[in-house]
Amino acid sequence: MGSGADKAGDDMVVGRTNESQKRTVLVAKDGDEDGYAEDYVLWVTVADSKVLRQVPEGVDAVHATGTVALPTGGAVGTLPPGNGVVATGANGVVGYVHAATRDKTQEQQVQAGVLGAGTASSPGVFGRGAVGVTGYAQDTARDTAWETEDPSGVCGRATGVGVRGKGDDGGVRGESENNFGVEGKSTLAPGVRGTSVEGIGVYGEGAPGVFGNGTGTDSGGIFESAKGAQLRLTPRNLAHVGISAPLTPDAVVVDERFHGPRLPKGGRAGELTTVQDPSGTCTLWFCVRDGGADPALWAQVLLGRTFDGRA
Repeated sequence: MGSGADKAGDDMVVGRTNESQKRTVLVAKDGDEDGYAEDYVLWVTVADSKVLRQVPEGVDAVHATGTVALPTGGAVGTLPPGNGVVATGANGVVGYVHAATRDKTQEQQVQAGVLGAGTASSPGVFGRGAVGVTGYAQDTARDTAWETEDPSGVCGRATGVGVRGKGDDGGVRGESENNFGVEGKSTLAPGVRGTSVEGIGVYGEGAPGVFGNGTGTDSGGIFESAKGAQLRLTPRNLAHVGISAPLTPDAVVVDERFHGPRLPKGGRAGELTTVQDPSGTCTLWFCVRDGGADPALWAQVLLGRTFDGRA
């Protein structure tokens, strides 16, 4: 068998390395009286989809490698790298794993740059890197510094929502062994927002279920309601609470000499806080007037007699 082509104009020879100083173009043309018979221009495959090799590896249908960056040392500067594959169509690239059945209806409906079809046990699209998969909305400029801030499986950025998920068993799920399952950050708005039409806006389960930590003099949590109570503590049923009796609890003395505990002068009406003295005694206080030109007003919430917990 002869050698392959070594210059433009030579015939290509299968089973050989073919070289050319110019590009090669394969064009499908209309002209057959029965029309173009197939839905492809070039098919590269393996007989019976099986071939025996001396190493435990399969055979890929196509390898494509673009150029790497090339410093020219002249006025042109450095030529950027080229792509391995550039494809344009209803979908730029459509990929199916072996076990997936081709779905032409889906291909026409999706029309994406990359369409990947997997199975119940294999992903449709898999990405690995400093960021596994990066997505930008159409009108959003790329920010490479933001992309590399943290190694992430998926990064999405947009003028609207960066990452959006919808599912019957949860819209977005985050998991971690020793850090946050889901983390939300914001400068001027809530870090995390949860809404529901008929259910709970945010549900937390753990030890504790929900923890709020206020920065500076701010509150650990704010609860607001237009018509209902701001906060509900679900009662725990007990067979017997005890008998009742008149009681006048002792209050912390607050007068011109004793000014009470150091509570925030910028407090807001409705705030509830607890403080503990060096002996370990804890007291409960309620803000009855906003702070402003004058300091906020606080009052002690008086409690009944103490007793030992036995549950």
